[in-house]
Amino acid sequence: MKTAFVRNFRFAPAFLLLAYTNCGGDGKSSGPAEATAIAANSAATITAVAGTPVTPPPSVIVRDQNGDPFGGAAVTFSVVSGGGTIIGGSAVTDASGVATVGGWTLGKTAGANVLTATSGTLSVTFNATGTVGPAAVMVVSSGENQIGTAGAALSTSPSVMVQDANGNPRAGAVVTFTPATGGGSVTGGTATSNAAGIASVGSWTLGPQSGGQTLVASTTGVPAITFHAIASSAKCGQRTTHVLGSTSNGTLESDDCQFSDGTFVDFFSTTTAGPSNTYLFRQTAAFDTYLDLRSADGSVIAENDDEADNVSNSSIKILLPADTYVLGAGSFEKLTLGNYQLSSQVVSQNNSKCELYFAVKNVSTTQNIETTDCLLPGTPSPLYADGFFILLRAGQSITINMTSSVVDPFLDLVRQSGVRVAQNDNKDATTTNAQIVFTATVTDYYAIFARTALPSQTGSYTLSIQ
Repeated sequence: MKTAFVRNFRFAPAFLLLAYTNCGGDGKSSGPAEATAIAANSAATITAVAGTPVTPPPSVIVRDQNGDPFGGAAVTFSVVSGGGTIIGGSAVTDASGVATVGGWTLGKTAGANVLTATSGTLSVTFNATGTVGPAAVMVVSSGENQIGTAGAALSTSPSVMVQDANGNPRAGAVVTFTPATGGGSVTGGTATSNAAGIASVGSWTLGPQSGGQTLVASTTGVPAITFHAIASSAKCGQRTTHVLGSTSNGTLESDDCQFSDGTFVDFFSTTTAGPSNTYLFRQTAAFDTYLDLRSADGSVIAENDDEADNVSNSSIKILLPADTYVLGAGSFEKLTLGNYQLSSQVVSQNNSKCELYFAVKNVSTTQNIETTDCLLPGTPSPLYADGFFILLRAGQSITINMTSSVVDPFLDLVRQSGVRVAQNDNKDATTTNAQIVFTATVTDYYAIFARTALPSQTGSYTLSIQ
């Protein structure tokens, strides 16, 4: 027993010494260092004003298998979402294992931004929230160029959209509405912009005298906005009923409602059937006519001077949902008086031969791309398109969908000035259908061009505007 015990006692220290040696002595690997981990060295969750650089620029630390900083590792920084930009997107870790992007400027649209840093198969993500900047711009949202009865409140309360320098809606701005000319009055003259950046006066009552009147909207640090309105005779508030499919005879007279440019107008109320139909409204006369179409609150949605070259009659072809609308039958030249005819009818929805075709929100139509449609310029092969014109006011959002099982849909949205503001081929990776989601920052007519992604294609498609 004694001999066995001594053997065991002498063996144990040798065994422990061998085990200690095999562990390397300090518990670390004795092999060559390798980059095995990457982590954010600066804050991984960031908040900054949209369109501005984040401070400090994102940095990462790379470590080896022993947890020690790893120098000399190549790191690539890439913007994943948010529309931002970077400088110095390629970096190498220093002796401390740290690599820093040259700079990360967030996208101009307020919201989420994502940046990744990768080194080989290693990756880390930085998330930034772009916030709305200070108020820098104010634009008309609704209520401009109205016509009303002297001494009465206008049908639409003027409102503005307050934006930052990048066009993001600015909430919390205090806007003051003040009558400037015409002796009118307001209720709710001080308003605070909401989450959509909209601030609205309670009401604007025109002064007692006929003629042009103005209202000024102002907020600190931003150029003021002036609203214009015409106080006219009581006829401005009158609506003669026009039955769809009929002809109404009228006369422009000196006591009719008068615009600020000196032209006269008569207003007609008409009601459409649904869900979506295309209507043709025409005004004919011996004088040069001017026809407009308004929503029930008096906001213009379409207008026309001459329906064709060298023709002084006016017409509006438009896709409408069921609702009540107002037609303004007037003249192009000031102080023009005389008889006219106003007619209407339901017509084919087909958009052909690159015609002037208006639309509004909440409609859907089945159309055909044809070789007689608009031919897009500047393309090596023919691309045919249908054009639909829609009046959008600042702050108004729109969703356009083009679907087809016959052609490859493509959507363009272009301002009247010719500036493209949005386009889309495939709304996601699972479909060839196109979609545009857009919020107007400027009140203007916009052209929706429904076309194909591939040249020379023709065939049917469905367009919806919501």
